[in-house]
Amino acid sequence: MRRNHLDRLGTVLLLCRGCCCGSRDKHPQVDHDSQERVLTDEVDTQPGMELRVVDCLDECDRSNVAVLRRPGAPARERDTWLGGLLTERATTAFAGWIAEGGFGPLPDAVSGLRFRHVPPRRRARG
Repeated sequence: MRRNHLDRLGTVLLLCRGCCCGSRDKHPQVDHDSQERVLTDEVDTQPGMELRVVDCLDECDRSNVAVLRRPGAPARERDTWLGGLLTERATTAFAGWIAEGGFGPLPDAVSGLRFRHVPPRRRARG
């Protein structure tokens, strides 16, 4: 379902580029700069949406993490976490999903990358 641009107001795509996610040290085969450009180019076409490159999302085991955060969405749809976004195919599919509004089922190329984020303070209690 395509939603209107008002559904995207305040939406942020967080792209982890901290100590390990966006580095050639951990993933030398990934063109991190190209990945960031593809996602930036798509986000720039979406009214009310922005891309923020962040130092760490504390999901280092997954690496190359991206989160689409939609503050106004229902709780179940608020955050979409992807880990292991390592291929051009996955990046392009994710960008295409964002182009369609970032709601609904993820494309096959990235559906297996989705995970439920558990904040560190909850992991410690666990």
